[in-house]
Amino acid sequence: MRQINFIREIRCHSSRSIHNMFDIKLSDLPKEVQKQSLEADENKIYDVIVIGGGPAGMTACVYLARKNLSVLLIAENLGGQVLWTSEIQNYMGYQYIMGWELAQKFAEQVNSFPVAMRIPDEVIAVGQEDHIFSVLTKFEATYQANSLIIASGKRPRTLDIPGEKELTSRGVSYCATCDAPLYKGKDVAVIGGANSSVWAALDLNKIANKVYLIVRSKIKADPILIDRLDHAEKVERLIGYVPITINGKDKVETLVLKDTKSSEEQELTVQGVFIEAGLIPNVGFLREMVKINELGEIIVNCNCDTSEKGIFACGDVTNVVDKQIIIACGEGAKAALSAYRYLIEQKIDNH
Repeated sequence: MRQINFIREIRCHSSRSIHNMFDIKLSDLPKEVQKQSLEADENKIYDVIVIGGGPAGMTACVYLARKNLSVLLIAENLGGQVLWTSEIQNYMGYQYIMGWELAQKFAEQVNSFPVAMRIPDEVIAVGQEDHIFSVLTKFEATYQANSLIIASGKRPRTLDIPGEKELTSRGVSYCATCDAPLYKGKDVAVIGGANSSVWAALDLNKIANKVYLIVRSKIKADPILIDRLDHAEKVERLIGYVPITINGKDKVETLVLKDTKSSEEQELTVQGVFIEAGLIPNVGFLREMVKINELGEIIVNCNCDTSEKGIFACGDVTNVVDKQIIIACGEGAKAALSAYRYLIEQKIDNH
């Protein structure tokens, strides 16, 4: 197999605590669909390698497999950010479904097709030579393909304040869906003012003793969530504050806030801090190969084409404005169809 000089990924991995019970792997699926999945083959050149196992990546796999293309899916799990989601009420076909349930249904559908899997794993570098792409994974495997679909999603943004890193998994969490049950009857704080932070506060309202929602300027969540927040008796909103220090010896004990107007400091006694400060695109492994915007998102056109021929992107990792499960699925389908057209054109050009 040819050797390719890889563009090494340079990024700091998030230290979010997402429990294994929320990861969906092949072994979790019914026996009748497990048999469809194929082993990843380092000696094969796939038609397409899909990087990322969220809604966009899994949808792309289904569309590619239906075109009789050879597909390899490389991901940390099957589900992606959907696994961090509590209840979903806006995915067509389901008036109400839990995030992990929807992810499992996606995974079962993918595994009803002969898609090769490399899970759990993570792409750390991408290279190209003579129109053939190679990807290097965290576990030192190398795979090749004629095209790539990037559906690597996003990871939580850290606050980079004293005590955050030291107390991660000891009171500091980046996933309320995963960790909220650990804080039954305790006092906690949620950092952020968007949809994800309000969802976290609502989830914790059912479990915790007291929930402080810390917002820098104003709450920017959907009206329906704000209405639910108005009826959450355990949630206290602290608007106009930013966290500056998380304190604790072996676990979180206090959170220090600063008033953005007066600069006065306030100390809260809490046992948990849930950081919902936004997400960062997972693009470090190919940053030099495709164009990205000021937010670090991959720039795509309406067909999910990137600036590099043969590389397509879809889902939350791209500059598509709205980050929704149903939109990610649609983008995954578009990326797959674009990759299919590209491969057909390449085949024609080479004959």
